[in-house]
Amino acid sequence: MKYWSKFFGLLAIGFGLLGGVISAQAGAVGEEQQAEFRPPVMVVNTSFLNVRTGPSTGYTVLITVTGGTQLPVLGIAPDRVWYQVSTAAGVGWINSEFAIGRGEFRNVPTVEAPVPVAVGVDMAAPGTPSQAAAFTGGRAWGASVTITHPARLQPAMSSPSPGQASENPSRIYTLMSSASSDGSVWYQVDIPELGAVWIEGSKAQLRPYACQMTAVVMLGTARPNMGPDGSGTLTGQVALPPGAEAYLLDVQGMFFKIELADGNTGWLRQEEVAVRSASVTSAYCATGGVDSGMTAAPSASADAPSADRPPGSTQPLVSSARVIVNTPFLNIRSGPGSQFPVITSVPGGTVLDVTGFAPDGVWYRVSGSFGMGWLDSNFAILRGDGSRLPVVNR
Repeated sequence: MKYWSKFFGLLAIGFGLLGGVISAQAGAVGEEQQAEFRPPVMVVNTSFLNVRTGPSTGYTVLITVTGGTQLPVLGIAPDRVWYQVSTAAGVGWINSEFAIGRGEFRNVPTVEAPVPVAVGVDMAAPGTPSQAAAFTGGRAWGASVTITHPARLQPAMSSPSPGQASENPSRIYTLMSSASSDGSVWYQVDIPELGAVWIEGSKAQLRPYACQMTAVVMLGTARPNMGPDGSGTLTGQVALPPGAEAYLLDVQGMFFKIELADGNTGWLRQEEVAVRSASVTSAYCATGGVDSGMTAAPSASADAPSADRPPGSTQPLVSSARVIVNTPFLNIRSGPGSQFPVITSVPGGTVLDVTGFAPDGVWYRVSGSFGMGWLDSNFAILRGDGSRLPVVNR
C-alpha cells in the first residue's frame, strides 16, 4: 500500500509538471495571438515629414507632420519602402526611412500606387454668415485681434459697436467676409461673446487655422523665394514681418515651402520660421473645420482657454523657445540628468515651452501641465529663439 501511495504521488507530480508546461505554452500562444492584434503604426522620426498622395516623391504633398506623430498603417507599397498611412487630412504615403515601425506588420497588405490626379480646390463664396471666408489660395484663414478696439455691426467707423474686440493672440476667430470701407480693410469675424461683427484690418492679423495642416511663424523679417525644386510664385519681393504666419506645404532639406493668404507660395530657410504654438485655438477647428475645401462655418461657441497662456495675454507667440518631442514617449525628470526621478512621460509631438538650459547644453528645463521638469534634448527639436534663456544650475 505504501508503494502504491508513492506511485500515485509521483504520478500526480508528473501531471502537475505537464500541466505547467501546457499552461506556459498556452500562455505563450496567447501572448503571440495578442501581439498579432497590436495595430501597426509608424512613428515619425525626423523633424518634419511629408505625407504624399502616392508612394514616391513624384506625388503631391498631402500634409506635413511633425516628429513623434503616430500614423496608423493601412498598407505597404511593393518596394517595401513606402507605407500607406492614415492622417488627419486623409490617406497618404510616407517613406519608412524617416519613421519607426511599432506593432505587428505581418498582416499589412501590399497596395499598388494610385494613379496621380490633379486636385482642384473648391472655393467657397465668402460674404454670408453661413460660410467661412476663403482666399485665392483656397485654404482657410481666420483672424486674431492684435489691438483692442470697438467691434462694429457694419464695416464703418460710424456703425454702432456691440462691444470691444479684445487683443488675444491665442484665439483665431472664424473669418466670414472682408470689405473695404472708409479707406480701410475690414474683416467680419465670429466672436462668441459678440456674435458676427466687423473689426479693423489694421488692428487684426490674418492667420491660418491649420486644423489638419501645420502653421509656421516668421521669426524675423522673411522674404520667400523660389525653392530648390524651382517652384514658388514669390521671388524675394515680398517682405513678411516678424510674427507673420503661413501654411507649411512642403519640406526639402533645410527649406520650407509656405503659402500665404493670397495664395502665393515661396520657400524659406528652416531657421527663419518656427512651428506655431499648439496653444492657439479656434472654434473653426474645434467644430470640424478643414484647411482646404470650405465647409459651413462652425456655430458660435467659446474657445477653450490656452493651456499655457491665460486668456487675454499679450505675450508674443515667438517670444520664447519651444521643443517638439521627437520620440514615441519621453520621460520628463525632476532634474537635468537620467538619475533624477521621472515626473511624467509625454507622447511624441508634444510641444513644451523651454524656460532654461542646463550648463551641459543637453538638458532643457521645460514647463507644461505637469509643472516644471527637465528633458534630454537629444529626443526633442528646438523651435524659436532660445538666446535669451538662462543657464540653470537646477
